[in-house]
Amino acid sequence: MANRDRSRNELRANILKALANVTRVCIIENLKDSPYNVTELAALLGESNSITSRHLNVLKSAGLIEDEKTGTTVTYSLASNGIPDILDSVDEVIKMNYEKYHVFFSKELIKER
Repeated sequence: MANRDRSRNELRANILKALANVTRVCIIENLKDSPYNVTELAALLGESNSITSRHLNVLKSAGLIEDEKTGTTVTYSLASNGIPDILDSVDEVIKMNYEKYHVFFSKELIKER
């Protein structure tokens, strides 16, 4: 594998690592609809502002979200309209595997009878 390809895949892995947490996926889901500040997101998530801020920093470091400061309020939004497509792709994999395993388990249950 060429160094350039390896570097690109490392960047991809870092982005996917940032998404490898249910709270951060929930943040992305919420930001699909509207920008929010930390307090608003924390309330939606049922988390403290401190924990929510840490998750936001991980997502921001990965380039998935951006912030805008207005006075003392920092509002977070998705860095790109394409970010939700990542989650849509994951949903496709889940659907594909669900159907595959559903068929497998259905056949196994028929064999047991």
